[in-house]
Amino acid sequence: MAIVKMSKFTLFTFESQKEELLSKLQNFEKVQFIDLREKREDDLSFFNPLDEKKDLSEVQGDLAKVKFALDSLHPYAEKENALKSLKEGKEEFTYNELRERAEKSNWKDIYLSIKSMDDSLNSIKNEVSKLKGQGEELLPWENLDVSFGDLGAAANIISFVGTIPKAFIDGFMEKFDSEIPCSYVEKVSEVKGEGYLIIIVHKDYEKEANEILKTFSFNKSSISEKGVPREIINDIGEKIKNLYLKEDELKNKLKEASSNIEELEVAYEYLSNEELKVSASENFLESPNVVAISGWIPTEDRDEFIKSIEKVVGNNYYIELEEAEYGDTEVPVALKNNKVVSAFQSITEMYSTPKYSEMDPTPIMTPFYLLFFGMMLADAGYGILMFIASLIALKKFNLDEKKANFARFFMYLGIPTTVVGIIYGSYFGDILKPYGVKGLVDPATDIMTIFAASLAIGVFQIFVGLGAKAYMLIKQKQYLYAFFDVGSWYMTLGGALLLAGSLVGFPSGIVSFGKWIMIAGMIIIVLTQGRDNKSIGAKLAAGLYALYGLSGYVGDIISYSRLMALGLAGGFIGSAFNLMIGMIGNPIAKIIFGSLIFVGGHLFNVLLSSLGAYVHTCRLQYVEFFGKFYEGGGKPFSPLKSRNKFITVKRD
Repeated sequence: MAIVKMSKFTLFTFESQKEELLSKLQNFEKVQFIDLREKREDDLSFFNPLDEKKDLSEVQGDLAKVKFALDSLHPYAEKENALKSLKEGKEEFTYNELRERAEKSNWKDIYLSIKSMDDSLNSIKNEVSKLKGQGEELLPWENLDVSFGDLGAAANIISFVGTIPKAFIDGFMEKFDSEIPCSYVEKVSEVKGEGYLIIIVHKDYEKEANEILKTFSFNKSSISEKGVPREIINDIGEKIKNLYLKEDELKNKLKEASSNIEELEVAYEYLSNEELKVSASENFLESPNVVAISGWIPTEDRDEFIKSIEKVVGNNYYIELEEAEYGDTEVPVALKNNKVVSAFQSITEMYSTPKYSEMDPTPIMTPFYLLFFGMMLADAGYGILMFIASLIALKKFNLDEKKANFARFFMYLGIPTTVVGIIYGSYFGDILKPYGVKGLVDPATDIMTIFAASLAIGVFQIFVGLGAKAYMLIKQKQYLYAFFDVGSWYMTLGGALLLAGSLVGFPSGIVSFGKWIMIAGMIIIVLTQGRDNKSIGAKLAAGLYALYGLSGYVGDIISYSRLMALGLAGGFIGSAFNLMIGMIGNPIAKIIFGSLIFVGGHLFNVLLSSLGAYVHTCRLQYVEFFGKFYEGGGKPFSPLKSRNKFITVKRD
């Protein structure tokens, strides 16, 4: 249970075998390549970077086409039952099987067909939008019973079609009627504060008419149609109806084409992995006949790595292998833990990957995380439900590695939640207390006991964190630093605890011993923590400032009171829902509404309390615990491996 030891390799083989070898290494899934383009040392100066941009662009183009086809078909595919999907899981193929199926696929023809139908749908959509715009423009003229083309058709007639603000219409018509003798004005409709008018005048009065129209803010209509408005509108409606029929036909064809989704998913998975492979090859260097490859592998897999190479190239290769040096910042970091601890690796990785020179904090964090979560949720009913639900998910559903780890994470958390719930006597709140079911501790009355236990656990974890720091210093053979940076704090904090024991009746001898141990520890801190400074004054100032960190330790210890606070809060909320049920007097109503309150209320409480427990447990690890010994900042190990979006690609 630790950080995996890594080895660096540099491999030379024939360029003609590059593609097959790369496929084999991708299937091996334990190689992270180094970009040699940035590290062309003297012994590699003969080599040149590979130009894979054209191939990569081609693969990415094909991948984009398949993705487009899938995105277009998914809305029309029959929705699969979520539980059934989880139970069945993804199809599984070896990489060779995936390649064979992809190469036999006619995904290109499927894409072209779908692209054509999609273009037609977009064309229909645009045409419908255009026609609707025309219809909306004509709608205010619907009551006009003459053709636009007939207006002003006579030789001596000028017609105007447009709008005037509603507030101006009466004044306009009065003025127009009085000043233009040979004229006709008809208000066809009023829409949104605008009056839609037809104006006909004798051509001899065109100039006067234009002046009046300008005065009253006349806006000429841009309608180009020549027919009767109502007939045009009806014609537009028929065109839209026919277009919708064509749209339905195309959508039915797309629904039929959705049967090709599985074939497209195979193609997508294959091309996606080809993209990874081609992208990886950009890290290589080549000469006319030889390719140079460098990267990282787990040291424990060196023999398997060599065998994988020899299966492709035989003895036609030269390789240099060297184990990574302790403290090398360029080494990628992989973690290896047992099944229980590995379920909690995501907590560590969410904070930061450890450096290669550090220790993996996950194994020592996991017991604390389990305990803290259990104390914060603290209900046996919730814990049992969490455990059973997670176990069912693991046993009945075909989960991938990520989802399986997530299920195991909550299954393990269900155990301490149940245990602490039994200690507190909490089963869905206090539902069993009327029946005489009690715990070892009563949260309602033994608050100080739980508070003291929370702080004691916090002190213990802080001491473990300091111990982890001492371990790493000793591992680096910095024995004095281990004493200065950890031993001094053990003395100070331990002595302070013994001194505080006078409050609970510790013997005076122990209390006195604690006082002198604390003082000695404080002196060591002041004298040693500024050791890197040059002057004596600076050394002492830095030491005194370090001693001020004692207040930080006090704050850290108090932070563990949240173990009590969240545990009590969740229990009281659950009890409140039970109280609401007990207040329902009518037996029938109690059965109906009580059941709803019980299920809904406790479901809400378990989700809310679980979220709170998750967040605050993480906080205690990140701030109070990791802060004592863990820095992080390492580079995660990212080997070339298969993507598994739709299909699980197995190793051959």
